[in-house]
Order: sequence, then structure tokens, then C-alpha cells
Amino acid sequence: MSKYFQGLNYGLANEDTWIEYKLCPEKPTSIFTVCGSGSRVLPLIARNPAEIHVVDLSDTQLALFRLRLAAVKNLSYDEFLFLLGYVKKSPENLKRSDLFQRLGLAEDDRNMWKGQQTLWEEQGFIYLGKWERHFMNMGKIFQKLTMTNTRPLFEAKNLEEQRSLLPKYWHRRIFDIYTQIIMNEWVANKLLYKGHYAGSSDNKTMKVSAAEFVYREVNDLFQNTWIRGNYFLNMIFLNEVSTPESYPAECDKEIFEKVKKSQTKVFCHQQNLLELMLKQGHDFYSLSDTFSYMKDEDVKDFLTKIPHGKDPHPLIVIRTFMRKPSFKISAPWKTDEKLNQKLAHEDCTRMYEMCVISTD
Repeated sequence: MSKYFQGLNYGLANEDTWIEYKLCPEKPTSIFTVCGSGSRVLPLIARNPAEIHVVDLSDTQLALFRLRLAAVKNLSYDEFLFLLGYVKKSPENLKRSDLFQRLGLAEDDRNMWKGQQTLWEEQGFIYLGKWERHFMNMGKIFQKLTMTNTRPLFEAKNLEEQRSLLPKYWHRRIFDIYTQIIMNEWVANKLLYKGHYAGSSDNKTMKVSAAEFVYREVNDLFQNTWIRGNYFLNMIFLNEVSTPESYPAECDKEIFEKVKKSQTKVFCHQQNLLELMLKQGHDFYSLSDTFSYMKDEDVKDFLTKIPHGKDPHPLIVIRTFMRKPSFKISAPWKTDEKLNQKLAHEDCTRMYEMCVISTD
């Protein structure tokens, strides 16, 4: 197993799960999803599938999902937000460890998280991942070295006010230089991706460099979207996701209540997802950006090997970052490139190409 995929890589990550939530049908028989931080899984459970299969190479990531799900089932909405770290103060003046005791986790999970209690007691769980810590640190360095203060932009009440503040608080040239430093191949591979950086010269399929791509998309977000409502940008530039406007899908109160009431059977698998996909068919597949790290040879025929599920028209959602491996899409499967581009633009992080595959 790659070092990059061991341990707790993601506490929150950068996927706007509203995309998958809106694409997923109501009450499907079975959902297949990559775990990641678990934040991307809860909204799918809100669709109330009969069963959901959650896969990841890291059991620590699966444990974080199990903690998230237990928090929904056993805590109030406000307690859930506080435990994870979206809210800094408990409405009941409780410690996070007090809420942790009410989760009813299995012994192995409970012991593992107790061993890290000093880390999550203070800030919660969403900032524990190596990925989050890396980019939050890079955000601190950016603002300290360049003496840039973006906070007033995040305090703007609307896009019009934000645009009026841009000339004073957003320096595109400085950010361009910053992306060339933090997203260059050596820094990304050495400090974060452990040699598995999808944006490196011998991996990427995008024509532009990762630095150019990130600069272009983030700059456009600052220019044309209300960034106060963007949790990804809040995390990087403010080092927190603490305002209701910036909450990701898992914090939506309606989604929270649907997950709490759901009777979905949950299955966790620490396994290679391509091997697991061959065991049974599903109605909806949420594969995250796992294909960015796979070889063409491994994925080229995956669509021909997927077993049939109960739904005659399954849907597969694939995200890719910088690297889009070549796989065959042939009848009965098809994809709509206009839809893919539309979804990629709607995603609040803008860090992914999207590929939605269906048989409709």
C-alpha cells in the first residue's frame, strides 16, 4: 500500500459532495462509494439506500467515517457540528471527549481515537488529515510571507461587495507565484503525495501544469463566486470552516436528519476498489478521484467487468485531478461531455474534471 494512502490522509478534503448527492437517485438498492474522510458518504446515506458499500485502502479513513455516522445517530445536530470541529464552542459547554463517549464505537475504533485525543479535543476531527494540515500550513505561509490579508473578502456580505474589495485584498500576481511554489512537482511529491502526485510531469494528462490550473480556477472563484460560502477556500485562506454559509453538504440540517432516520445497512471494506466492484452490481457508484492514481492498464476495461445490479440504469461518477486515465466507454455505457463540464464548473472547489457514466 502506498504511504500516501496510509493513516489519516483526509479529515475533510475538497470534494463538493452536493454534486453526487444531486445525481444519486432516491432509495436505490445499493450504493458503492469511496470513503475518503467520510464527509462524502453521509449525503449518500441521506438518499436512504437499502445498503451502502464504503471502500478505502486506509482503515483509519473508514474509522473516521464510522465516527461521523455514529455522531449523526447518537448526537444532536449542534453536537455533531461541535464534535467534528465546525463549531468552536459546545452549546452545552461539554468537551468533545464527553460527546465521544456517547458514540458507542467498536472497541478498536474507540481505542484508536483515544490515542489521538489531544489532537481532536481542541479543534475537532475535520482538521486532522495530512492533506488539510498541508494546505492550511501553506495558506499561513502565503499570508505571512506576502503580508496578504484575505479575511475582509470572506466577510463580504455578497459577491458585489466582495468584488469591490478585490483590488485591495486580492493580488493575483502574488498568488500566481505562490501556486508555482506549493504545486510544483518537487514540493507536492516530497511534502504531501509521497511520489504519487497526479500533477507531476510523467503522470498528468492535462496540458497545463498543476500550478497554472490551480491559479486559474482559484482566481476565477475569487473573481466570480461568493467565497464566504466556499468551505475549500475558507479552509485554505482562513484555516477554518466555521460559518454556516461555508459548511459542506454533510452539515446541511436536512441531510443530517435524513441520515439519522436512515435504515441503510452499511458495509465497510478495506480493499482495492476495482477488485471489490467485481463482486456485485450497484445502482450508484461514487468513485472520487481514485482513478487519478491508477494506471491506464488497470482501468481501461473496468466498465465491461461490472456485474449487473437491480437497477437497469446504474450511474457512475468519477472525479479526476490532473490525470484522466484512458478507459473505454462503449454501449450500453455513455457519457455527456457537456454535462461533465457543467458539473466541474459547478463544483465549489473547481479542482476536478468530472465524468458521469450512465446507460440511460
